[in-house]
Amino acid sequence: MKAVSNPLIVFLACILVMAGATGFAGFVQTDFGRVVVRTGYFESGTGIMTYKLYVPPGVSAANPAPAVLLMHGYQNDKETSAAYSIELARRGIVALSVDLYGHGSTSIGMRDRGWAHHKLTNLDKTISGPHRFLIMMSFSILDFFNPAIAAGIQDSSMGGKDAYRFLASLDFVDPSHIGITGHSMGTWAAWTVGAAFPTHRAIVLQCGELLLPEYYDATSITFNNVLLVQARYDEFDYFRDYQPQVIGLETTPRRYHDFMGQNAPVRWNQTYGSFTNGSARRMELIQNNHRLTTHDGHALTAAMYWFTQALEVDTPLANSDHIYMLKETLGLLAMLAALCSMLPALLLLTQLRFFAPIVQPLETYRVKLLPSRTWRKTALISILISGLTFPFLGQLGHGLLPLPEHIFRMTMGNGFITWLTFLMIISLIMLTVWYTGGKGNSIGVTLYDLGLASKDERNKLNWGIIGKSALAAVLLTGMMYLFVSITSAMVHLDFRFIWPFFKPFTKARLGQFFVYLPFYLAFFTINAGVKLYGQMRLPEGESALMTQLAWWGYSVVIMLGGVFLIVLIEYIPFFMEWGPGVDLLFSPLFGGPFMSVMILLIPQFGVFFFLSTYLYRRTGRIYIGSFIVAILASWVLTSGSAMF
Repeated sequence: MKAVSNPLIVFLACILVMAGATGFAGFVQTDFGRVVVRTGYFESGTGIMTYKLYVPPGVSAANPAPAVLLMHGYQNDKETSAAYSIELARRGIVALSVDLYGHGSTSIGMRDRGWAHHKLTNLDKTISGPHRFLIMMSFSILDFFNPAIAAGIQDSSMGGKDAYRFLASLDFVDPSHIGITGHSMGTWAAWTVGAAFPTHRAIVLQCGELLLPEYYDATSITFNNVLLVQARYDEFDYFRDYQPQVIGLETTPRRYHDFMGQNAPVRWNQTYGSFTNGSARRMELIQNNHRLTTHDGHALTAAMYWFTQALEVDTPLANSDHIYMLKETLGLLAMLAALCSMLPALLLLTQLRFFAPIVQPLETYRVKLLPSRTWRKTALISILISGLTFPFLGQLGHGLLPLPEHIFRMTMGNGFITWLTFLMIISLIMLTVWYTGGKGNSIGVTLYDLGLASKDERNKLNWGIIGKSALAAVLLTGMMYLFVSITSAMVHLDFRFIWPFFKPFTKARLGQFFVYLPFYLAFFTINAGVKLYGQMRLPEGESALMTQLAWWGYSVVIMLGGVFLIVLIEYIPFFMEWGPGVDLLFSPLFGGPFMSVMILLIPQFGVFFFLSTYLYRRTGRIYIGSFIVAILASWVLTSGSAMF
């Protein structure tokens, strides 16, 4: 009993922290019990759309309230709109956040948006390629544009128009006082919804592209009271008017004349026009990047001012009075506690006779298989190959690699597996050469040294151990999936921090999980397994804690150093007001999605490598760490990313 008491205490402590954090986060999202929050679905097009609804206190059919429709960006879901939803509901405004086509739990794929062959910024040319590429190249083309431009676009609101109708039909909503907001991809949906429903009272664009009047009939379509929240360091050229930097756009006719309705340059953060006749316009400049705009305090303050003014809401709350970040922080704490709970759970599991063989002690007499100079050279080569291929292979897989689109439906996921598989193949070739005929062979490196075999059978794979390690990984990640499912059912939350990480699967997304899992298994077994903890293993430190921290740090440097390199290339020129580095050095084609996603990739993989380091050191083999991290990475990708 003594052998399991400490892991049991740690495990129970993790569960207590997780439960407490999720419970409190659920309490915060209801404004401490005052707002009713519920989830549901409605029919749209060829399937169902899912939503999350926030109903303020005192709202009823006898006392209808203003409302706002919220639409998320690419690779996000309805929960990404939580910051706006919480703050709107606290001010007496009903908030409806929806999963757009191909996102969240909505059953309709992104392909139902339709695609055009014209590229909006260069109408004298046509584009071609896989259908998912045509979808992404058509984001700027909206279904109310001139027919010659918009031919092929089915619904550029991606279900937003049906969501607006649903919201307006609720008996506790005042249909004459409805606003619209969207982020990134959701801003094109917001324009589309606004064009379809001219009685809307306000639009808030969170990083939106501005429409040129010649693209549509501006005499019959009007947009009422539009606020543009502009991220100064927006990685997407769409939202910088295709210019390298944001500062100075306020002096261009496209901004001050076409959008703001003025005859001379305007100022940031100043309202022009009138809310009464719908002509109010404002450009709010925030000191942030594209993805963080949805949770930027300055942006939220401006949006609350805009909606309360346009919807004629009288509230005692200051525009800057926010609680949303408390909910996000608690969600992060719950997610980390759930991940950490797998570590003591493993120790408890290996107390069972069946799983005990998956653990073996690490030998320390022979800890460095590469000489220092060779180790440094190998590390540098790995970092450079990883970093310099990231923008190109990511975008290749994202759009143009001819993958079967009815099987490989995760659009960003295709980019990731293209990049990671390339890195895995390079590492596998180099490891094989080194092990069979190079220095590894000459010094007698065994499979045991590489973390693949047992101490008593150093050059033999034990498939029983591998199978038990896989089963343990499934049980531990299955436990975490149970936690997520309970949290989702009880308090309508998943495990995230701002962006989707761990959430329950739909049937379609579960199928995609099994499609992408083998690619992650291969990468984390070879690159973040055999190579990292075998060939490039470091010596033991003075203590177990120092060894864990040192190994984790070096794992992050080796595995993520290339991405850090691209971060520097991208953002140093940006912060110096030259523009995004990848756009300047290569082309805007390689910027955008895979640049902005680095803010998610680095911390996500950083946590994963902490887990894999600990699991390798506790079990003496790479298997359970590689299996668990591969499952987690595939789960993150397929449960929350966009589906074609």
